Amino acid sequence: MAQKREGLGGRGRDDGSSGRGHMAPSSGPVVPAPGGKGARSGRGKRLHRLARHRLRFLESLRQVGPLVRIRLGAAPVYVVTDPALVHQVQSSKGRSFGRGKQFQRMVPLLGHGVITSDGELYHRQRRTLQKAFTPAHVERHLVTIHRQAEKLCASWEEGRPVDVLHAMKGLSVAVTAETLFSGRLTERVLSQLSRVLPVVEKAAVERPMMPKVVDRLPLPFVRRGDEAMARMRAVVQEAVAACRGQTPRSAGDMVACLLAARDPDTGRPLSDDLVCDEVIAMLIGGVANVPATLAWAWFHLALRPGAEERMLTEIGDPGGGPLTTAELERLPYTRAVMYETTRLHSVQLVTQRTTAAVELGGVMLPCGTDTAYSRHSLHAFVPFGGGRFKCIGDNFACAEMMATPAAAGGGGFTSRPACGWECR
Repeated sequence: MAQKREGLGGRGRDDGSSGRGHMAPSSGPVVPAPGGKGARSGRGKRLHRLARHRLRFLESLRQVGPLVRIRLGAAPVYVVTDPALVHQVQSSKGRSFGRGKQFQRMVPLLGHGVITSDGELYHRQRRTLQKAFTPAHVERHLVTIHRQAEKLCASWEEGRPVDVLHAMKGLSVAVTAETLFSGRLTERVLSQLSRVLPVVEKAAVERPMMPKVVDRLPLPFVRRGDEAMARMRAVVQEAVAACRGQTPRSAGDMVACLLAARDPDTGRPLSDDLVCDEVIAMLIGGVANVPATLAWAWFHLALRPGAEERMLTEIGDPGGGPLTTAELERLPYTRAVMYETTRLHSVQLVTQRTTAAVELGGVMLPCGTDTAYSRHSLHAFVPFGGGRFKCIGDNFACAEMMATPAAAGGGGFTSRPACGWECR
């Protein structure tokens, strides 16, 4: 039985696409997602399924084909479900792909930091920030991670339930802020950041999945996100302004690196707005994934006492102080636990847009085509992305994920399914 496919004689817009500003692939097996034939109702069903049953919907696309067309707005999105094709998007053909609409929709919230920027601006920003993530700097950050984790554990009381995710978010805020400002932030500023960051993070994840018109609607969650972002930007601007003219307390002070950076073409320093954008990007990056990974890891360990005991035995009692990067390398089971948790609970959808015509899986995608892939549904280990957009702080994130349970484990804490962490 013949199946209608795009590019085999006509544009084949059986999903209701108007095609405005977009040309269909010229050839190859692009298959539309089920339920979308020429009707707004089909598109609405997909948006509903993506919003309410996101993981189930994304996993179902693997059964449809390696390249599946869906609609999430005014133009179709081509979801890549084959790991080999995702590798091409990230690496071998990565120069033909730029940031997708997901990241462009974050700009009104987060600005033009390294998370959202593209092109030459992104490469300049990455070169500047990379100086703060060298192995030597990660080694120094381990001291901060250990100290903050021990401080957090010391505040827990025997028999008192702990909200692990909330606790890990607070820990990551403290660690990331000290990494950025080398301890120059007051407790008042840290407290303000701890309050607004989860709201901003939630908005940065959810808003890009919604139509752009939502940003202008007087909805409560839109207002909360905008107010939290405005407050966060004001706090960051105040903190950055206070750092100007001060001597950094650490060679790993990222804000000092940003303030000292010069444009390679003009020799001018970065604008205050761009410095703030970078700080906000690093704060969001620091609290978005690591706390959730740690919370999920302890959830899974709580259900598997043997695995938890094995990890704690491997960690031992780091009574001599913070672990070094060399010592972390000698914790293979702890690393495996964190890696597997990251694989199971990674970012659900990543979008990219073609910057030139490119062939993918036998399909010629024109310039400006929106593509996406789900790290979760791939069941492949790509938690930090790949290619030129790979997470700039991947080594730091791995170190934090391993050093945190090492500090907590040494304090004699264990997870329990009903109440998070409590003292033995």
